[in-house]
Amino acid sequence: MTIAAPFRALECSIKPEWLSANTSHLFVANYVTLFNEAIRNFFEAHGLGQAYKDTHHQHYVFAGLAVRYEREIFGGDTALINIILADTDEKRAHLAMEMHRAGDPKRICFAETLNVNASRATGRSTSWSGGVGEKLLATKALHDALPRPKGFGQGIGINHK
Repeated sequence: MTIAAPFRALECSIKPEWLSANTSHLFVANYVTLFNEAIRNFFEAHGLGQAYKDTHHQHYVFAGLAVRYEREIFGGDTALINIILADTDEKRAHLAMEMHRAGDPKRICFAETLNVNASRATGRSTSWSGGVGEKLLATKALHDALPRPKGFGQGIGINHK
């Protein structure tokens, strides 16, 4: 398995029904929806799809999500989302994601998540199964060479100078 560095997790056209009623740009919740779809694609590429859920009775859950909105994206634009696997261990994955508009190098939005593998029976965290941990470690080795996106690992707050 070869995973790109960074991993192109999503490419889609922004639909009119995803736009804010007050403006012509993407509604705030739909940024998160697109990031969620990108994460699903990333994890499916690592063997965490429906077969994983059915075979191992496990799935990934969100332990944390941070989103930074920097620019607007509009109906008809093509959104591109790349993922960097910043860190992983026996049951967690820390992802950094950037959204761009096709043909524009300026970042639209940034998100990072901490995802945890969980037992569907107990709801508690558990180790990756079925070789997923090894696949994630191989991707992390590729992604370790990539620079971390601006804002990665930073909390939010008011910067009093």
